[in-house]
Amino acid sequence: MKTYYKQLLILLLLLPSLVLAESWQAESTDHQMAVLELFTSEGCGLCPAADRWVHNLPKQGIDDDHLIVLAFHIDYLNEQKGWIDSFASPLFSDRQRQLANLNLYQSVYTPEFVVSGEVIHNWEKHVKKVIKVVNGFEPEVALSLKVEAQEEDLLNIDSHITVQGDENRQYSVLYLAVTEGNLISKVNGGDNRGVTFNHQNLVRAWLGPFELDADGDTVFNTVVQLEPEWKSADLSIVAVVQNLDDGFVLQGLKLHLNKED
Repeated sequence: MKTYYKQLLILLLLLPSLVLAESWQAESTDHQMAVLELFTSEGCGLCPAADRWVHNLPKQGIDDDHLIVLAFHIDYLNEQKGWIDSFASPLFSDRQRQLANLNLYQSVYTPEFVVSGEVIHNWEKHVKKVIKVVNGFEPEVALSLKVEAQEEDLLNIDSHITVQGDENRQYSVLYLAVTEGNLISKVNGGDNRGVTFNHQNLVRAWLGPFELDADGDTVFNTVVQLEPEWKSADLSIVAVVQNLDDGFVLQGLKLHLNKED
């Protein structure tokens, strides 16, 4: 009897933490999601217009059901434009160069638009058309995400990835991103002196590539440490599966981490 009450007491002590634990989950759609990787910088004079153009896409019918946006702030303009972009990372610049190599290009620039692995040069004219084409494809990957908040600002991320086709299974990898929205930043120097940005879909962390199982069915788990300055209510987890032979992004999935989802 004493053992029973002891176990009950332990359970009651643990109950508050169990009740407060938050978790979120999502599954990929039955159509191909387009993934837009926007390479930008607070020091780039042409970037504010590009950022606004992307921000207004939902008003033109291209919303979260059609498109996932990843805004990567590159670091190679930090020493050239008279302004240090605090959101920039050499890791994000490396991602841009990787995509350039996959597209057989030698140069990178800002703002640069890459849709589902393909560089789009005339973004105002062609990006929306490419998104609609990608949305018409049958998905070759099924994705699921489950994210659970743990103690000490840790997120436990579980993903299940099913890949179709031998070539896709041979060359595909998984990337994970942590993104944040509603970040207000005022620029006090360089080309954008006096401009106030409201950053959306800003990549905070870029993880991978993670190898997938050769049989096309992968269960993947990792833990992400949240930084103190990240606003939890504006965070999302994005999963991207890409074929690194032809560069095509096979599927993407975005999971918002807030109480309304």
